[in-house]
Amino acid sequence: MPGIPKCTIYLFLILVLSSCQSNEKEQSSHRHPTFERISYYNYPLNQNQHPLKFRLTYYYDNGLPHRWLELDSAGRVMTDYIYKYDSEWIQVGAKYREDGVKNYSIEQVDFPNDSTMVTEWLDSLGNIYYRMIDNLNTQGNTYRATFIGDEVHGYDSTFYTEEGFVERIFFTNVKGKIYNDRSFQYDSVNQNGDWLSRKKIMADTVSEVHLKEIFYDRQYNSESGKFLEGIVTTGDYDENTISFSANEELAILTRTDNWEKQQPILLRRSNGVYVEEDLYDELGYIYNAALSPDGDKLLYSVRDSDQEEIWLIKLNDWSNRLNLTKASGIQGGYFYWHNENEVYFYTSQHGYGDVMKGILSNESLTIVDSLKELNAINATEFSPFIDKDGQFIIFTRYEEGVPDNQGFFIAYNSGVGNETVWTIPKKLEMPGYGWSPAIISNNTQFVYTDGNDILSLPITALQLDSSYFCGTSRK
Repeated sequence: MPGIPKCTIYLFLILVLSSCQSNEKEQSSHRHPTFERISYYNYPLNQNQHPLKFRLTYYYDNGLPHRWLELDSAGRVMTDYIYKYDSEWIQVGAKYREDGVKNYSIEQVDFPNDSTMVTEWLDSLGNIYYRMIDNLNTQGNTYRATFIGDEVHGYDSTFYTEEGFVERIFFTNVKGKIYNDRSFQYDSVNQNGDWLSRKKIMADTVSEVHLKEIFYDRQYNSESGKFLEGIVTTGDYDENTISFSANEELAILTRTDNWEKQQPILLRRSNGVYVEEDLYDELGYIYNAALSPDGDKLLYSVRDSDQEEIWLIKLNDWSNRLNLTKASGIQGGYFYWHNENEVYFYTSQHGYGDVMKGILSNESLTIVDSLKELNAINATEFSPFIDKDGQFIIFTRYEEGVPDNQGFFIAYNSGVGNETVWTIPKKLEMPGYGWSPAIISNNTQFVYTDGNDILSLPITALQLDSSYFCGTSRK
């Protein structure tokens, strides 16, 4: 399935610079970064070169780091490091996981004084097996780190530029021999004082170029196109659907290497970042799911061969779940919960498969509109999204062997007052083929899946009819 086209290195640079310019107003009022993505390239750059690896960092609203991840050239997570703070936002530890290891290892962190940080690594029994002592400068940055196992192994020395960027770092063993001596030359800095590009120099020779995308909002529309890369979009599995509560404080996604048996993951936003909760123990494997607007209930589909049962459950009461298919005879999935009573979803009970409008009432589901204007005779329509004012609906259509009938389609509501009259659906060209659409971040961001990753685009890329969008009402 096609994803977002890859940009060239030069276009990437333009996007980085233009992103900073377009976010100037946001940056001036909120100087804390929310997300940064560093791409590492061999030097010299050429037009078709792929990065060696990536480093992603996500930040809390207060500017402190929440999590950093290192990804290989294919986007697979190699290292995942999650910070732990106390109630005063002092770091007290972390958990981390490296490639090939399922469980997280534990660090504990202590600050004996303002100029010293002690990090200790614990084994599975909680015993300390390694220690690092950081000597900190007045800015709180490490200028010397001592590595201690059974004995001292050596020291890292770090020097900084006037702006506070790392200028040089090297390791010295106990015999005084220097290893991994590298320095950095910074070529581009934005108006917030954050660097955007730098060169890595070893033995007086430029060896790498590092390009940074840095964001001061919660949209994460990075060059990769991947939404919450490394957290939501992992590279290790396929992310198949995503659904948000109305305030976007909660989201649920499905992740899988077996499409009929997908693992449900709840995302809960805390201090500006999403934290994962695995729902497998509560739900088992599912097919897809959607949150209610207030985030207290969940509609989900369980697939067994060609049967798709619909279930309803309250998030605070896992024991009380309702089989809506058993009660109503309706099968389906790929839901969009428009309001507490209205649900738009897919059902295969009418030929190829169509989108329908249903009503949830008294814990039962009833189809109230077959949406004939939207459903083509020889195609499958599924995974609908309708904006909060009911002015347009976006859904996926797939007709075998007909590319023009494969992708996202949009229909506008041309009715007056409370009347709903859908226009003839028109294909959206920009996203390519995908499903599970959502519009978030105050109507500025389009999120969807291509079956491999959760992807993100600025809403302007869809070129929606402005008379039906951005708060403009025709009613």
